[in-house]
Amino acid sequence: MKRIVWHGVKDVRLETDAEIPQCEAGGVLIKMEAFSVCGTDIKAYNAGNTRLTHPQTVGHEFAGRVEESKTPEFKKGERVVMAPTIGCGGCYYCGTGKRNLCASPRSIGFQIPGAMAEYMSLPSDAVTGGHLVRCPDDIPAPVAAIAEPLSCVINGLSRAPVDRMEHAVVIGLGAIGLLHSIALRNAGVKNIVTSDFPGHKADIARDLGFTVTLPEELEKNHKELSGGLGFELVVIAAPVRAVQEAAPSYARKGGYVSYFASLPPEHEKLSLSSRMIHYNELILYGTSDSTPGHVKEAVKLLSARSGDFAKMITVLPMEQWMEGYQGVMDMRYAKVVLTP
Repeated sequence: MKRIVWHGVKDVRLETDAEIPQCEAGGVLIKMEAFSVCGTDIKAYNAGNTRLTHPQTVGHEFAGRVEESKTPEFKKGERVVMAPTIGCGGCYYCGTGKRNLCASPRSIGFQIPGAMAEYMSLPSDAVTGGHLVRCPDDIPAPVAAIAEPLSCVINGLSRAPVDRMEHAVVIGLGAIGLLHSIALRNAGVKNIVTSDFPGHKADIARDLGFTVTLPEELEKNHKELSGGLGFELVVIAAPVRAVQEAAPSYARKGGYVSYFASLPPEHEKLSLSSRMIHYNELILYGTSDSTPGHVKEAVKLLSARSGDFAKMITVLPMEQWMEGYQGVMDMRYAKVVLTP
């Protein structure tokens, strides 16, 4: 079979002679329909990742069908997506339902061979732990493949009362920014402002009907753009320190600021106004990964708005994986989905 393998920094290869993995006891073998490129995959290509040891098949965002099952929980032919971080099941965080925060997790594409292959074998704890989620056939495969990043967005938005909000701003129009925008619209937020520089991604946002503003315009006009008071929710989907430091100033009193995008270790420290946070009663929060429950919610949303999500996706054959990586890095594509 074909698979995309990380061998080291700037050394990722398409290999065409790998053996199809065996289906483990209690596990399933999945035949891939589509898999998408995550920002984490690109970071690993450029700088490595402490969770990666080479060689490793990469990828954790996918849609596929059960090819073989050694568990009664799934049958051959069923279509699946998944929450790729497998919790240990025994720590405090797993016990409270927050498997995404597990103290000793294993992840698809890192400790376990990943999804960028024609076939992937999942171990029993990925199945019995509920991480594998059924997905209906009415969702096109490239759209179904982005269930995982959408589930992370749903996790982040679940931390704020978005169903009672009218004004939100999403800073950064990569895949995560666009996913946030669509999810906020689905939640009923009426005024969704997005902010980024001109280009393909901004064009997608306009095509989807969102207000697009330049970063300097947001800084200058954020109150006018939000009904005069500032935004009830500020979503940071841009890994830029200056952006993350400025973001709380765009929130109205009592507002929420979601630090969805992380910064690299060498730039992780922020300078924030404690007086602004204190006197404006702001709620700043982070979010990471998702649970199987969030994936189930993502599948429902993909089914309801598959046309919107399709507009942000560029589909390429897996042989053009490097074009996909480079296109995201060059900001020519918002979200790349590869097909085997």
